[in-house]
Amino acid sequence: MVAGSTDAKPVLSVSGLKFAYDQSSKQESNYAISDLSFAVSQREIICILGASGCGKSTLLNLISGLLKPLSGKIELAAHNGNRRPIGYIFQQDALLPWRTVEGNLMLATEIFKDINKSEAAERINQYLSTFHLNQQILKQYQSQRSGGMRQRASIIQSLMFNPDLLLLDEPFSALDFYTKLRLEGEFYQLIKERNKAAILVTHDIEEAVAMGDRVFVMKTGGIVTREFAIDLGPDRSPESARGTPAFGELYRAIWAELQAVMAL
Repeated sequence: MVAGSTDAKPVLSVSGLKFAYDQSSKQESNYAISDLSFAVSQREIICILGASGCGKSTLLNLISGLLKPLSGKIELAAHNGNRRPIGYIFQQDALLPWRTVEGNLMLATEIFKDINKSEAAERINQYLSTFHLNQQILKQYQSQRSGGMRQRASIIQSLMFNPDLLLLDEPFSALDFYTKLRLEGEFYQLIKERNKAAILVTHDIEEAVAMGDRVFVMKTGGIVTREFAIDLGPDRSPESARGTPAFGELYRAIWAELQAVMAL
């Protein structure tokens, strides 16, 4: 069981979550997620590390509603009695290649009729500024943009629905190091300034320490073996955090825990 932060308004609460791909199986050894409990608050980024197949992506799919749990609860904070949508960002962007960037972003007005075009255009302008993109990108197609620009557009597409919670499945892993650092910084700032929350699945310890407020190490069966609180100062950024003594100590501690988990 993993405790949640009490410093801010909770966005997500997961309690007693269990899941097996074979729903008829009652053997715990077949569970992909085993009795998992945790909470995520506003302005918080939780990073999840673990070997391939340990249940990281399965957990995101359960939270997003793509999979149904065997038992347990997944509760999202409501606004005016309505549950806000969840933003889901993958390793490869999910933009429609036959639409321009603007056309992809405006999909929000087609899916949710309560988002009008003027409101959507205002959001687009705000997020273009957040991610240091100019207006020219709106008329471009997927094939005309770099990997970093495509991923920025994919993140903005998820933000168009104004979700409180963003789920990210290795979204920066295919980017070159400089682009990765810049995009990490932009995303980190977005979460903190706009009171959102995020769960980031990654294989990169460095990224987890640089981005996360907490880091969960997960073993097979979706079991969190240890939680690390990341405290690198109030003025940290993913770039400035790297190279500090505390960063190095956390990296070594998490790596030791991962080695122990993978040796099981």
